[in-house]
Amino acid sequence: MNYVIHGEEAYQIKNAINAVVQKEIGIRDEMNTVVYSALDVGLDVILADAQTISFFSEKKCIIIEDSEFLSAKDSTGYTLEPLLEYLKQPMDSTVLIFTGSFAKADMRKKAVKQILSFCKVSVCNRLDKHSLPSFVKEQLQKRQLQLSHSCFQSLCERLPYDIGMIQNELDKLALYGDTIDEQLIAQLITRSLEDDVFALVNAVVNQDRKKCFQIWNDLQVLNKDPIYLIALISSQFHLLYQVRCAMQRGMNRQDEIASQLGVHPYRVKLALGICHRFSADDLLATLNRLAELDQSIKSGKVDKTLGLELFLLRGDHA
Repeated sequence: MNYVIHGEEAYQIKNAINAVVQKEIGIRDEMNTVVYSALDVGLDVILADAQTISFFSEKKCIIIEDSEFLSAKDSTGYTLEPLLEYLKQPMDSTVLIFTGSFAKADMRKKAVKQILSFCKVSVCNRLDKHSLPSFVKEQLQKRQLQLSHSCFQSLCERLPYDIGMIQNELDKLALYGDTIDEQLIAQLITRSLEDDVFALVNAVVNQDRKKCFQIWNDLQVLNKDPIYLIALISSQFHLLYQVRCAMQRGMNRQDEIASQLGVHPYRVKLALGICHRFSADDLLATLNRLAELDQSIKSGKVDKTLGLELFLLRGDHA
């Protein structure tokens, strides 16, 4: 049996590969497992290896990473006919595992459809707002952690959609006993840069200059480039603008707006706490000022650090 394992969730892909290797050959070692990147190695090399009998074990696994030839964005340059011919009569002693970080295989290509028909396919999708709570609940039970409903909601709101990062954050919580409160969650769950930038935006619209520069100083310590931060601030104001426009269309529920915009409900919750105080035109005016600032910096008219600090000092944002 040969396999295709793809998707946007790297943690799940890694686990799926390990499960296949364990099922097919048992303990993985350098004698029975070979890893290639389809971006670096020609298909002829991979097929030559696949057709070579394993001398050190009954079976061998060949893992082909970056199998972009199965997706719409193919940069491998592979001609797939030789692979199809091999898959029609594969070596019993070789297990091919094609992996890639693409969300969908390109089913418009006849060759891709044929390749998939010869393999067992596993799709490792990222968590979303619907699947994250159930996954977190399952992981909490494995760690025998008990949370109240409000704590569970706070935890889910702070966690990213990345399974590996979720595992790390829950492992940290598990070190503090089996009962977790909201204060501990706030202290231990790592804030993302996006959270810091949203806090900065909140301080800007509240005209809290002391808070603005406190957050800005923290970000400087982390060596965050002002141009990058201006782009993130713009993206946050763009979200505020989108949420305000959604409200003007009669949408008021957090989950409804999150679904419409395709963003995390927690981000919408934060945005709703800000944007109801401003009109869409006000928010659009701030976006235009940020665009002008970005252009002035990139054309050399304004120093990037000074430009960002002057923006933070203004008291008429939104």
